[in-house]
Amino acid sequence: MPCRGVRGAITVDENSESAILGATRELLDALVTANGLRPAEVASVFFTATPDLDASFPARAARQLGWADVPLLDAVEMAVPGALSCCIRVLIHWNTDRPAGAIRHVYLREAAVLRPDLAGGEESPMTTIAYQGEPGAYSQEAIVQQFGPQVEALACQSFDEIFAAVEGGRANLGLLPVENSQAGSINSAYDLLLDHDLRVVGEVKLRVRHCLLAPPGTRLADIKQVYSHPQALAQCERYLKNRGWQAVTAYDTAGSARELAGRRQPGCGAIASRLAGEIYGLEVLETGIEDSPDNTTRFFLLGTEEPPRSEHNKTSLVFATSHTPGALYRALSEFATRGINLTKIESRPRRNRPWHYVFYVDLEGHWQDPEIEQSLVALLVRSAYVKLLGSYPAASEPGSATGKE
Repeated sequence: MPCRGVRGAITVDENSESAILGATRELLDALVTANGLRPAEVASVFFTATPDLDASFPARAARQLGWADVPLLDAVEMAVPGALSCCIRVLIHWNTDRPAGAIRHVYLREAAVLRPDLAGGEESPMTTIAYQGEPGAYSQEAIVQQFGPQVEALACQSFDEIFAAVEGGRANLGLLPVENSQAGSINSAYDLLLDHDLRVVGEVKLRVRHCLLAPPGTRLADIKQVYSHPQALAQCERYLKNRGWQAVTAYDTAGSARELAGRRQPGCGAIASRLAGEIYGLEVLETGIEDSPDNTTRFFLLGTEEPPRSEHNKTSLVFATSHTPGALYRALSEFATRGINLTKIESRPRRNRPWHYVFYVDLEGHWQDPEIEQSLVALLVRSAYVKLLGSYPAASEPGSATGKE
């Protein structure tokens, strides 16, 4: 079931317990009424308060409303010059099948200025981005990194479902992981790019920082077993061995966090993202526990429309040559003779032609650049098959880690 984000905000007359509790209850009541929220369907609630308010009261108001078993988190916002004062915000993670366009967000009192698109009670369409995994997956973390928390993240069970969500209109965009700096290319993702006609409209690079999560009150000395996806466990192998902890495989990183939060088994932890810890009410015991400081995942952003050209572009394509000597050399020479830099080339078997291969290529520039356009025209002559996956703004490299956070 998808996990939807329901947002709201309200201003408070004064920094007092009664005023904050009353305003928070008013906001939550409005969100419940607008959406039909039930506590059993709420995965977690995240409150923030501006620095001029006591941030410990909003969560208390939720408990007073009967949200007894819902993980609640609170935080103080950073002071920003000119920002709205005396404001409480809330983000509710709601397990629901309701379409993203049917979610109602609520902004009350002076907080209405935070969402001018809600003026008159009409809400503008929200961007929905499909990703594979449980809520709190690293793919969702990449979405938050790229677009902020205001977009709707649609959890999908498989890569195929990402394509189906975008093609069927349930999502505006899809985020597909295609390569990891440690594990290499994700072959099933590249195969799907051949099977579908979605465009690559962008790329996102996420520096993966694994976190050790545990139920509140757990100490490092209490940990005996750690659950996570086999790849995450492998990427933290040295860290786990040095502490003598047993690694236990799970089907998903965020899924291991969700299951740990549900059973709260003593002596157990999970390796997942910080976002997963926030969603499922787990504490972060340590951050940056991966053995390699340069663990980065690259994602393709998929859509139906071509993005505008930017200052720095990349182009991705796939082609196949005839099965003759020098065919690949002649195809690639069309780029080399025009001074075009290839940033990636990788071969994959052609599923309908045994012992024949297709070649995935990334290059610097846009397909409308004259030298690249000429190369593509020449490649059509040299190749048996060419598919342009898309030209898109190149992602900046994520900052390298210098140590544990």
